Amino acid sequence: MSYCAKCDSMLETDSVFCPSRGTPETTSTRSSPSAPTPIQRGSRPGGVTILAILEGIASVVMLVASVGLIILGSFLAAGGWDLIPEEELAEGLLQAPWASTFTGGQIMAVTTAFLIGIGMVLLILAALGFIMTWGLWTGKSWARTITMILAVISIVTGIFSLPGNLISIIINIVILYYLTRPHIRAYYQ
Repeated sequence: MSYCAKCDSMLETDSVFCPSRGTPETTSTRSSPSAPTPIQRGSRPGGVTILAILEGIASVVMLVASVGLIILGSFLAAGGWDLIPEEELAEGLLQAPWASTFTGGQIMAVTTAFLIGIGMVLLILAALGFIMTWGLWTGKSWARTITMILAVISIVTGIFSLPGNLISIIINIVILYYLTRPHIRAYYQ
């Protein structure tokens, strides 16, 4: 390919004049400086790798927490409440008198069911997180879209708890900006 040395317009192979300027031109065989270098489909951008790894780490943490809550809830449901010495329970209730309302049999059953329920929700979220990790890692466009949607949701909900979530809002804005860059969009197509 030949380009005009003055204005970088593409020249026909047998052209003597620049089509933009209409003046005689010596040709240049260099590539146009304005043409961006497309990302190779096989190469993953570094930021995408970092996002995928962080998503995987968060999924592992959720998996561990979910298994822990399910085991704790199952242990307490199988009679684990009886293993707590009454003296320790009474001492704990003296330090937190409001907790005495949670010591009834029905409340303990609800507490164990709640622990197991939260554990199951975290288990499902961990599984979805592993799927998202795979999607981000392999360049699936749905993973980029879902990550952007979750970033927007996090920004909107973070606004209601300012200034505490200011760092989270900034991080999600950076993620949104990064995922909208042309070379990142090209990777996910």
